[in-house]
Amino acid sequence: KETKAKAKRDAERAAKEQKKRDAEEARTRAKREAEEARTRAKREAEEAKRAKETEAKARRDAEKAAKEQKKRDAEEARTRAKREAEEAKRAKETKAKAKRDAERAAKEQKKRDAEEARTRAKREAEKAKRAKGTEAKTRRDAERATKEQAMTAKPYEGMIELAIASPVDYEQVNEFGKSLNQVKNIIVVSLGGSAEEGTKIVVSATEPIPLIKVLSEMSPVKQVVKKGNDILVTLIAKKEIS
Repeated sequence: KETKAKAKRDAERAAKEQKKRDAEEARTRAKREAEEARTRAKREAEEAKRAKETEAKARRDAEKAAKEQKKRDAEEARTRAKREAEEAKRAKETKAKAKRDAERAAKEQKKRDAEEARTRAKREAEKAKRAKGTEAKTRRDAERATKEQAMTAKPYEGMIELAIASPVDYEQVNEFGKSLNQVKNIIVVSLGGSAEEGTKIVVSATEPIPLIKVLSEMSPVKQVVKKGNDILVTLIAKKEIS
């Protein structure tokens, strides 16, 4: 009976202790579950907060990016407008410069044309003047030649005085006098001279003779010139002959 009572007490104590343990485990489990629930709620709250912050940051970043893009677009628009304005200005300046250059070139060309026209007119005037001078000279030369020809062909008769141009080589003069005596219809009347009058040869043409022409063709004679009433004869110097 005591053993049975003791077994009953032990069973009751064991049941009581088991109940106590079960209650303790239940509390521990409830506490743990509550803690886990709090932890999970806290984690979910933090995740929600982070998600909200991430969303807010994403929104701010998007707004900032949009603002910066808008700013860049505005800056690019200003830069493009400025560049286009500068290009338009340069194009206008280039056009104005091209116009000025064209006007200057036209003005310079006009000036060159005028200068060339003046030069051409001057050259043509000078050419005409030279032609006129040449024509006048040709006419004078022709007149002189005609005159000289007439003078050369002029017949002389009677006493004629020949003046020998200086310098005089008397030996050469004597030889010239002898040559004159050999000319048909010519007689040497006298040969001499003085310091004042120079060397003179007086000849007599027995018949009309073109004396200047005859004298010009004689070998020792260099030049024959009619000088007043006299005939001036220049003899070739001996050194010129040699």
